[in-house]
Amino acid sequence: MLQEYKKKYAKAVLQYLIIDFNANVLESDNALFPNLKNKHIGDIHPFFESIVPLLVKEENETIFSCIHLNVENRVITSDIILQTFNDNKNPLLIIHDLTSHYKNYQTTAQVRNESVINSQILELKNTYLKEKEAFKNTFIANFSHELRDPLTGILTFTDILSKTSLDLEQKDYVQILNSTSSFLKKMIDDILDISKIESGNLELSIEPFNFLKLLNEIKFNYKIKAEQKGLDFKHNFDERLPEIVGGDAKRLRQVLTNLLDNAVKFTDNGSINFNVSLNQLRAQKASIHFEVVDTGIGIKEENIKDIFTSFTQVSGNDAYKGPGLGLAIVKYLVELTNSKISVTSDYQKGSTFSTNINFKANASLTISETESNKTIAFDASKKYNILLVDNSEITQLSVLKILASQGQFFLDIATKPEEVLSRISNFDNEVDLVLMDISLKEHRGDEIAKQIRKLPERHQRKVPIVAVTAKVFKEDLKTYKKAGINDVLKKPFNENQLLEIIAKNLK
Repeated sequence: MLQEYKKKYAKAVLQYLIIDFNANVLESDNALFPNLKNKHIGDIHPFFESIVPLLVKEENETIFSCIHLNVENRVITSDIILQTFNDNKNPLLIIHDLTSHYKNYQTTAQVRNESVINSQILELKNTYLKEKEAFKNTFIANFSHELRDPLTGILTFTDILSKTSLDLEQKDYVQILNSTSSFLKKMIDDILDISKIESGNLELSIEPFNFLKLLNEIKFNYKIKAEQKGLDFKHNFDERLPEIVGGDAKRLRQVLTNLLDNAVKFTDNGSINFNVSLNQLRAQKASIHFEVVDTGIGIKEENIKDIFTSFTQVSGNDAYKGPGLGLAIVKYLVELTNSKISVTSDYQKGSTFSTNINFKANASLTISETESNKTIAFDASKKYNILLVDNSEITQLSVLKILASQGQFFLDIATKPEEVLSRISNFDNEVDLVLMDISLKEHRGDEIAKQIRKLPERHQRKVPIVAVTAKVFKEDLKTYKKAGINDVLKKPFNENQLLEIIAKNLK
């Protein structure tokens, strides 16, 4: 049976030919190509002309690989073996049909090459995306920095102006200035936060804070905003809510204020409800439910999926202005707490935004008195020498006006490394603190800080250095710390923030 199968299904892959030294076929087993006997091998296929010079009377084996032959209407891919002998025996020509082998090899090689190419394309795409992301983050950081310098001046001089003798009309103008500059500052902060979010550099800072105080501050502010627009503002705070919890107070405030800003903006008539309730208190964790309900313009069902996309507004109404970043930031911050933001809406009737967030909650959590509640006091018997390193005339004038109003500071200004090192090295006029702008026109403030830390005298190299900058990405803060910078004052700043950080870092 086996022999019958072999005879029936065996497929010849080798053909043997004996040729003479004139390249004529003397014998052939016709296994692959029939009717080759008595033919000149050059007439069988042009390739065989190349073996004619190799027909010698000496022992030798020559192998030709991957030869495509088209003989007698049959096409194969083969290896050709020419065996010659040294005793006048006629040469032996062997044709080995390896068509299937080479096809499989070609397929495998093609798949491998395509895989390599796709891998290289993916690597190039990743490199491009990384470079694009780095460029975007650098652009946003630099652009934000350039905006914050004039904004610092606006905030500072608006505050100074508000403390002068003004009539009622002028006070209204100052109030408008305060309001618009605060709105501009919030937009800049939102753009910077989106950049941090997309680059993965925004993280939560978990610390104890007064939860009830934060809620009441937010309630007070938005009750006024709602009433100014003729809206009824209601709140419902669960009596079981813990007073002190562990979490990121700044980011929680950002979530709630963005939701309430959204509610006030898109509600022209009716009311806004701000509800906070305790889901459960277990295992030293408090699960708290937050809900903002409005009777505003609502959202069409098909648009709900788009409202959390950056720079997107689905209202289609130019009356509701804004960059479209608030809800995108809310979504990311809530997800950072391993929770989700939910929304239900009836078009033209109103919307409800809600989320559940977990906080640390136990009796051991305590908080110290916040800096904002303390009186900023300096030693009345001493005047402090402050060195400001900054190219911006607006910032220079802002700091000068703020410190001059206190009557306890001498301010010196430098813009170049040699000027800074010269001032600090002056034994007759010891510098008490350095306010260092990071992005100078021709130099980097952190590099100057490194030079200060290498000065020979201990009191010189240990002088407190405060970075004054808008660049506050996580990697930026690491760079400042590595350069020996003690603290960071974020631009734009106001009078209170400047004085607080100076008091904190003075010797």
